[in-house]
Amino acid sequence: MLVDLPTGKTPGWELNGRVRGKPDLVPPAHTLHFRGRCQIEIGPHSFPETSFYEVQYHPAPVAPPPVAPPPFVQSAWQSQYSSYVPYGLGGQAPVMQHTSPLLSSLSSVTSITPNLINQVNAAAASNPTLANLLQIAAAGRATAEQLKTLGLLIQSLASPESSEAISAANSMPSSSAQPHRPVAPTPSVKEFDLVFQYYEASHERWILPRVPVICEKVADARAPGLTYDIVLTLALPSPRVTPTSPQIVTIRLRRPPPAIWETIWRWVGGEEKLNENRSILDNLKKKTQRAYLAHRIPQNSLLTQLQNAAALNYVMRPIKPGPIVAPKPKRKAPQRKPPQPTLAVQPQPPPQASETGTPAPVASASTSTLSPATPTPMPRSSSATLPDPKRRKIASKPKQTLPMIEIRCVSCQQTDVPLILGGRFCRPCVDSGKATTVYVPYRPPQNVYQQNIPVAPVYAQAVRPNPSISPHAR
Repeated sequence: MLVDLPTGKTPGWELNGRVRGKPDLVPPAHTLHFRGRCQIEIGPHSFPETSFYEVQYHPAPVAPPPVAPPPFVQSAWQSQYSSYVPYGLGGQAPVMQHTSPLLSSLSSVTSITPNLINQVNAAAASNPTLANLLQIAAAGRATAEQLKTLGLLIQSLASPESSEAISAANSMPSSSAQPHRPVAPTPSVKEFDLVFQYYEASHERWILPRVPVICEKVADARAPGLTYDIVLTLALPSPRVTPTSPQIVTIRLRRPPPAIWETIWRWVGGEEKLNENRSILDNLKKKTQRAYLAHRIPQNSLLTQLQNAAALNYVMRPIKPGPIVAPKPKRKAPQRKPPQPTLAVQPQPPPQASETGTPAPVASASTSTLSPATPTPMPRSSSATLPDPKRRKIASKPKQTLPMIEIRCVSCQQTDVPLILGGRFCRPCVDSGKATTVYVPYRPPQNVYQQNIPVAPVYAQAVRPNPSISPHAR
């Protein structure tokens, strides 16, 4: 976001190249007064610890007007008028050898005094036409029209209002006559400026421009009645826009000291100037049409339509999912099959021939029932099956947990310190000479259950003869 900060030009006195311990060759033409610090907010930007200064400008020195005229002017005046009225003689003027328009124009002047000479010289210093006419007349190259004009100018200087001053000058001795000094113009004093300095850039100071501005006090919501904020509304000309369309900028000063408010109130110009600026800003707000940025749309049906179109109808998954922990498969216990009972097959007797020649009936194995206690012979071709002996549960041995070895100094037994000399001694023990202790290797203590572990007796399992197996099969 681009924001034009309401700052004027950088003053030329912020880097004056002063040398500590040496006086300034040229004294500064201003006086800087510190007023306080506070936090300022311009839109979404905040600048903490911003310093405010009041700059009072000194009146500019005015060069005094020259008292003595240029040499050529005085010499021209004396050479031109020495033949008319000799200075210091009360008698009649001698008869002139030639007649000129200048003599006729100066006929009304009774006497030429030093005061009149000073007046003509002062007028020639500020009037280049009079100085040029005097120079031409002194060189003897002036025409009749130029001499007439020069006489009229001198006659206007010797006006009737100054006749009393001329007569007073004639009555005074020549030694006490002093040259005429014109009144020096009153120097103009520039209005004071309000200067602020950012905390991040302590070598730069900026002038707050003198534009139509409104200052208001707003109560602080955190401590109403105790502290307040200052809201400044300025019509700032933007450098990116034409000068006829200024930009309205609002600056908020968070909890400033009273000295800042007093300085800003004087800088604005009081209540009368404040009302005038308020009307200017109101008219400016009516004329200025609000412009929205590319990503900013006014509150209308188009904004609602775009919001509905941008709504997601599905669940979004993160781009970088977290680690997936797969559950470990459970180990199933092996299922043991129950022992299947075996049926003993009764041996058949050898067939005997009957008298009729038909074989005797043979009893089927399914119809014959035998007692389990009675041993029955098995044929040699059938294999004997023994039941699985019951497995004995062996007690699981506890897991051996090795004790953790503590890393510590052999001498001072201090842990969590860097060790040297093979990881045995710390630096303070080595420096103090305690590293000469005989090193005894560390042996972890043995557990009691490792020393006397009872061994379960192992018994041999007796094999019982299977009654279903006939002794002939053995």
